Amino acid sequence: MSEDPAPAGATAGERPPALQGLMGALLDALRTRLELAGVELEIHLIGLARTLLWAVAAILCTLLALAFGVVALIAALWDSHRVLGLLAGGLTFLLLALICAVIGARFFQRRPGILADSVAQLDRDRRRTQRP
Repeated sequence: MSEDPAPAGATAGERPPALQGLMGALLDALRTRLELAGVELEIHLIGLARTLLWAVAAILCTLLALAFGVVALIAALWDSHRVLGLLAGGLTFLLLALICAVIGARFFQRRPGILADSVAQLDRDRRRTQRP
């Protein structure tokens, strides 16, 4: 008298249809969440690259402004009107450096936390499953 633990309609090597459906739904949900996390990670990497690009632009403009300042100091020892042109060039690049720095800082501050949307979606899923 041995009892068969498998439900009616399922052989010993098969899973019950309800369990297969549950496993399929779990795997689909997991795949969707992983795809969402991948897209979100890609968005953050693009934002990081954009921020780094603006930071490098700000650094380069600052270095150019410093170079113009040094040349202006050297030219100050020579004739009188060369200094005005060099200082104007240096101030222009310094202004560009400030603009690049402000744009880069804005991009950096506007970025949400990494995978924040994925975590929020998982929280919504967890709340949905806890409802009676």
